[in-house]
Amino acid sequence: MSVSVLGCGHALPAQVVPSSEVEALAGFPEGWAARHLGIATRGRMAPEETSWDLGTRACQGALEAAGVAAAEVDLLIAHASCPELFYPDPAWYIARDLGLGEATRVMGLRAQCAGFVAALDLADAYLSTGRCQRALVVCAERMVEPALGYDRSALLFGDAAAAVVLGPGPGLRYLELRQQPAWADRCVMTAGPMDPASWPGICPELPEHWAEGERAVPDHGRVAFWEGGHIFRNAVEGMGEATLRALEATGLGPDAVDHYLYHQANAKILKSILRNFSLPADRVRSNVERVGNVSSASIPLLLSEGVATGEIRAGQRVLLGAFGSGYVLGTAILEL
Repeated sequence: MSVSVLGCGHALPAQVVPSSEVEALAGFPEGWAARHLGIATRGRMAPEETSWDLGTRACQGALEAAGVAAAEVDLLIAHASCPELFYPDPAWYIARDLGLGEATRVMGLRAQCAGFVAALDLADAYLSTGRCQRALVVCAERMVEPALGYDRSALLFGDAAAAVVLGPGPGLRYLELRQQPAWADRCVMTAGPMDPASWPGICPELPEHWAEGERAVPDHGRVAFWEGGHIFRNAVEGMGEATLRALEATGLGPDAVDHYLYHQANAKILKSILRNFSLPADRVRSNVERVGNVSSASIPLLLSEGVATGEIRAGQRVLLGAFGSGYVLGTAILEL
């Protein structure tokens, strides 16, 4: 594999919303999110902002950090879990606002919370074959409103964007993507208003799980379903076992990794991975208390913030782990 990180950037909304405000809107007692999810605050975009506004700012920061001009980018991969538009993908607006050239390959990607690892996989395919020399990967997530509205799920989510500039080099030591499509019906959101009675014709297994899960119909009319217990168990076991596979495949011990960067779904999942798989707690980075679950932006945000503070630096080794709807598991080891 031949992917090296040349620079990182991130962007957070100016507005910071305490969980107490979201709890009141969603009908939960004050303090519930902090106690059960480990989330105290999260960022919320202004009504006039878009995911590509935040994504463009993150890209500009990454390009500046890498010392790379926008004209040098020949591949842009953008990920948004709940984009505001069906088409065009936000990737094209980021490309427009950055001033990328006509010859730049522009791609939108959907792998939900594992989107950053999936984007690394795709970028590696281009960089390792010489089809591009500078790739820009950005995860721009508007997860609060209007993407989800104020149902139960709003207690989890925040808005954020983060980006990396990639070039050829020996940085990517390992990458694995694993799919579990048999359980696709355990975490579902429709693209628009839909009568739940139509589900059997679309997702035949879904009605069987309804009694065990959460359902929501936010203000914008999308129908969402999450079987929380099933997702929790598979996220913990999946990311933990994937971590062990990555370490075994590269011949590394747990202490040979300087930083573990897991998707920040909630604090309980992180604590369970630590407990069940005996990972060094002081090396597992977390920002979920401050930013909430920002879907695919979780991992690159942890990376960019760590680089910005100097805690993550050249010469160190980081392990990335994510679990998303589908289900999809993504794991990677990078040497910086």
